Amino acid sequence: MDNHLNFFVPYESAAAWHENQLTRALLVVLRYSPMAHQAWLRLVAPEQHLYDLSKAEFATQRQRVLNADIQLPEGESVPGISVWLAPDATLVSAPIEPSDRQQVLDGIVTYGNDLVVVIENKITWGGVTEQPHRINLHGSPIKFDKEPVSVTWQRLLGLLSCLIERDLVSGAERLLIGDFLDLVEKYFPNIGPYSTLSQCGDQRFRIERRLDSILGEVVGISDGKGLGWRNLSGTPKIYMAWLGFTNDKSAVSLQMYPGDTLGQSRELYGSPTAVNAVLALQSDGWHLEPNFHWGFTAAGYAWMKTPLPVEKYCSYWVKEIGTTRELTRPEWEAYWAKLESDHIVEAAGKEAFDATFTASQRQRAQPRPGLFCEYQWTLEEAKHLDTREHLVEKVRARLNQMLTALKAPLV
Repeated sequence: MDNHLNFFVPYESAAAWHENQLTRALLVVLRYSPMAHQAWLRLVAPEQHLYDLSKAEFATQRQRVLNADIQLPEGESVPGISVWLAPDATLVSAPIEPSDRQQVLDGIVTYGNDLVVVIENKITWGGVTEQPHRINLHGSPIKFDKEPVSVTWQRLLGLLSCLIERDLVSGAERLLIGDFLDLVEKYFPNIGPYSTLSQCGDQRFRIERRLDSILGEVVGISDGKGLGWRNLSGTPKIYMAWLGFTNDKSAVSLQMYPGDTLGQSRELYGSPTAVNAVLALQSDGWHLEPNFHWGFTAAGYAWMKTPLPVEKYCSYWVKEIGTTRELTRPEWEAYWAKLESDHIVEAAGKEAFDATFTASQRQRAQPRPGLFCEYQWTLEEAKHLDTREHLVEKVRARLNQMLTALKAPLV
């Protein structure tokens, strides 16, 4: 037995937040909790069962996969599985290959001659390393599966949480798993589970990950310009939606931006019935504000505060959009004076415009008279809906409510 896997033996001088301490803690849990061990085995080798395997031996931070004294009949080998354990453990397509690299294996679980599992653990988000598929066998007779098995920390921790939540463990076993989950929450909060908002605790990073996955499920695509953003297709009036966590941590916010470019604004205000339908959503919980800003090529710049109420702002652009166009540098001052006189912009906003355009080498600027549209759920309401598996359908319903008003295809 590796003495570092004795619960009472500290692991050298590594800090509590070091990933080696996390690996050691996981192996301790697997060693002392059969239920946790079976849950882990379900992820890495679903066809295997503890009751069919030889007694497990655990090791951490060791160079060799198998102890040198293992004995096997000539020509036989031990089946092996390499596990890539990380917060975003995507599938590893590279086949496992022998290597002569200098290695220190994070974790090893050996079931006699029945099976050996090698664990490569990372706690940072990022691409897969070479360790899961390049393993130095040191001459040991091991036959690995063709490719590594990818396991996300979120999935594993979610399963361990379920063992407690569903009263599948009790006594010392329950306390051990609970202590491990507390360790993760305190020292490794970013790798925690986020399959529901309730599992995210008060960790903003995980809440945002959960909301990003919800909007991806609603829209049906994984692409967006960043966390929480998704592209909307099939409509020229709006391009993106965002689902995220408000800055004060009190609510979940669905935000949509009709007319966010000059082209989208022409489509939006060119349809007064669509504009009126969007404005009418205010009576059903939506918050609307002017979102006037400027554009150059594909990017937006210099967002302005508009004194006009949103209804008068929309009426203004319904009348003006037909003649609204990209402006050359000599036209900027006169157009700004008109916008200020019509209460579309404030005088204080000129400083931001001048810093972005007048003081630059840009020769053209596009007015972008968009709208900011937001629907909120309190965080407690969102957690309750998500626990009951209703939040996805609620977000979809509100997003489609806006798309219906815009006469756009639904998601």
